[in-house]
Amino acid sequence: MELIRLTQQNSHKYIGYEILFKTRGSHIVKKIVGVTNTSVKIDHPDLHNQLQISSEKSRKVFVIVE
Repeated sequence: MELIRLTQQNSHKYIGYEILFKTRGSHIVKKIVGVTNTSVKIDHPDLHNQLQISSEKSRKVFVIVE
């Protein structure tokens, strides 16, 4: 298993892949449903079904590549 940092530049390549991120002190694994210029869409209502990936201040999101 390999972890790749998700960025605005590479996010479109990973639609359908699982991602790993941390929220509220817990690590979460979710599948990317879609991508916009500034975020990825996921099924996680607590985060309004999206994660920002647009700035250095946004959370670290990693793609899980098997």
